[in-house]
Amino acid sequence: MKKVKIGLVGFGTIGSGVYNLLKKNSSLISERTGLDISIAKICDIRLDQVKKEVHDVALTEKWEEVTGDKEIDIVVELIGGIEPARSILTSALKNGKSAVTANKKLLAETGFDIFQSAGGSRAKLGFEASVAGGVPSILTIRTGMVANNIKSIMGILNGTTNYILTKMAELGLPFDEALKEAQKKGFAEADPTFDIEGYDAGHKISILAMLAYNRRVDCKSLQIEGITKITPLDIAYARDMGYVIKLLGIARMVNGLLDIRVHPAMLPEKHPLASARNEFNAVLYDGDMTDPIILFGKGAGSLPTASAVVSDIVQLAEKSEIEERPFLITGDAVYLKPEQRRSKYYMRIHTEDSPGILSIISGVFGKFGISIASVIQKEVESEYVPLIIMTHEAAEDKIILARKEINNFDFISGDVTMIRVEESGIYGENNEQ
Repeated sequence: MKKVKIGLVGFGTIGSGVYNLLKKNSSLISERTGLDISIAKICDIRLDQVKKEVHDVALTEKWEEVTGDKEIDIVVELIGGIEPARSILTSALKNGKSAVTANKKLLAETGFDIFQSAGGSRAKLGFEASVAGGVPSILTIRTGMVANNIKSIMGILNGTTNYILTKMAELGLPFDEALKEAQKKGFAEADPTFDIEGYDAGHKISILAMLAYNRRVDCKSLQIEGITKITPLDIAYARDMGYVIKLLGIARMVNGLLDIRVHPAMLPEKHPLASARNEFNAVLYDGDMTDPIILFGKGAGSLPTASAVVSDIVQLAEKSEIEERPFLITGDAVYLKPEQRRSKYYMRIHTEDSPGILSIISGVFGKFGISIASVIQKEVESEYVPLIIMTHEAAEDKIILARKEINNFDFISGDVTMIRVEESGIYGENNEQ
């Protein structure tokens, strides 16, 4: 039986999950793979805390004692952030050790250099756990769909926001109360900004887009919107029209231009991603040979993410003698411009209840060549009433200009809410422009 010794850097939620998973299921892994995987050393700056749980593994506060240990075969980095995580991975790879990480921020923002370091040698990089936790989203691109041109990726990639939107839809909770519920359940951090503003999903769709389209993606240049402006009113109107609201990460290649973004979107109730509830993630790949493939599962948490980490460890150990080519990048991504992107749009406008206002607003849409599909205005006892407009497909830059002009009217209260309608992926169609 082949012995594989692991150096674990970081003993937080995921690191402790990896330790407990191997402790519980190591014999099962051995039976299935012929590998005897053991943790030889753990590095963490909170050694007193680690000692309460670990009694059979060498401990250190210095990560260099892990990456430089000749007895260790694979280094697992689970501390997050940019530094020293980047130094840990590059040190391991330079020392001829394969490495595993769940660090989406690091890979999304600096992944190109790390990917290149992992190629052309027997030292390899595993990063399945960086996207969608226990859902094998990266393995699907790299192996399962290797014979496909991937026409599009659409995913619910953040469990926190999906939990919040689920509770808003099912219990009628306002955003703030749904967020508190997510924090109480442990699905949201004390500072949830990274999740609710869409940055976490932005990192994940960046990684998937790099893998699918072999382009270097600058995630800081992406269009990213969070869910903080979504209200129970939007969710109720969406339901009345046969839609659900989800935070989506989307990537498509359109005529050589990469359309990549994160934002709330209305999905038809029959859409395969619409049924993903609570903290679950779901990813839909549309390949030119396979048509849609859907992955669904828990996207975060100690054990689901640890499962993905151990999956990488097994694959790297099994391929330890095989030299791999560097990860293919054919150049920097060139992005689709707003005027080149077309969609249907939901607009919520709070207006004074006065004659002629609808005509004025309709005139703005007409000015920018936007065709209105439907208008809903229900009577409410308030100075301002919600006016709901659904458009036909329109260019995004025109919608943005119309929204800006409407926001400037003195009979409008607050900002106009705009939500895109995404109908691609239902039957494999992509609505490519």
